[in-house]
Amino acid sequence: MRDEKQPQPSKMKRVYQGIHSMKFGMVLLLIIGVLSIIGTILPQDRPLSFYEEEYNALIYGIIETFQLHSVYQSWWFIALMLLLSVNLLLCSIIRLPKLLKKMKQEPSAPDPKEKGLFFFDAKKEINREAVFKKAGFSAPKKHSTGEGEVYYRRKHAVGHLGSWFTHIGLLVIIVSYLVGQIAGFETFFYGVPGVSGSIEDTPYQLSIEDFTIDYREDNSVEQYTSNLRVYDEDNTMIKEGISSVNDPLRVEGLSIYQNGTGWATEMHLFKEDEPLRSLTLYQGEIHVDDDQRIAIQFYDFYPDYVFHQGMPATRSPYPNNPHLLYVLFYEGLRADMNVVAMGEEVVFQEYAFRVEDPRQFTYLQIVRDPGIPGALLGGVLLIVGIFTAFYLYPKTLIVREGPKGIELWARAPRGEKLFHSNLTSRLKEESNWE
Repeated sequence: MRDEKQPQPSKMKRVYQGIHSMKFGMVLLLIIGVLSIIGTILPQDRPLSFYEEEYNALIYGIIETFQLHSVYQSWWFIALMLLLSVNLLLCSIIRLPKLLKKMKQEPSAPDPKEKGLFFFDAKKEINREAVFKKAGFSAPKKHSTGEGEVYYRRKHAVGHLGSWFTHIGLLVIIVSYLVGQIAGFETFFYGVPGVSGSIEDTPYQLSIEDFTIDYREDNSVEQYTSNLRVYDEDNTMIKEGISSVNDPLRVEGLSIYQNGTGWATEMHLFKEDEPLRSLTLYQGEIHVDDDQRIAIQFYDFYPDYVFHQGMPATRSPYPNNPHLLYVLFYEGLRADMNVVAMGEEVVFQEYAFRVEDPRQFTYLQIVRDPGIPGALLGGVLLIVGIFTAFYLYPKTLIVREGPKGIELWARAPRGEKLFHSNLTSRLKEESNWE
């Protein structure tokens, strides 16, 4: 007899089957996991000049080509997340009818040769309702099979949906992340109390009214708190409040997070004994002046300065003896690097500068992320799925009655040994083993 060849699926069908396969989903998760590790190890969202200085030409080329300096905002990372979303969506859609059918499907009758877990002698006058109640199940349902009538009851049938809820939760989180990346934005704002300015890409103005740091007895930081005011484009105040660590100020869809802090000083720059510039210089900043002939970098700050083991250090976070570490550039070359006290004047060539009035500034992260509600929903679904999968696993109790008594079978797709053990402790006192 001639063998008939099975028709091969079309190319489009093979692609479709591959996209919704678990294998494809696992490969995507592996790639995303590796890229997330790279995004964790490699400093993110720095200027490209930073990577050019820190790494050799080959690594810098890789970073620039594949946008590894901004992994989570790169087009290919978002594309991978979209593919994973499609994979999870198709898997969830395809699996749901099968899972619902499994939840409603009546159990098959035990094989007549299969011995039950328990046998209750008819002489003890125990009815089936009592058996189900003692086992922790509701009243049984009747089911006719080819081997006769049996009575059964399911418990925790929703456990079949545990992995499905987990997939849906993960899908909602991913989609929410994508929505946040596409429709949201992020910017930063920093300054000392009294500073105000516009919030980038918004019609709002932000004013820093006050900034405080609470210390514990061991001088470790307990909390950072910024007192803020937000104004609309007509300069009308629309919100006043505080932003502290893990408790942002929320206004008009924006979340203003307390992100960091540093020191700032008032710097006065002179040229040939004449005032050239006065400004607030922030830690880490470089001020370039006089047609780029002179530049001063605020490199580091020591609020309670002490020279310890040949290195500048600080005894405490309080400005008891404040000193600033500066770097001076003259005509494009580094000319000096030293520590200067507040009020002390530094002279170089025709220039001189003085720093005073040290204050701590607040560094704020401002985000609008429309995906946050979805991410919270996804997190809830994920927790529900994990709880359902691990603690509400399906159980089925089957009873067949005969002239000699009641025989009982207990089934569970997983955790069956634990299920049998729990049943044993519940029913042993009523049972008569055979």
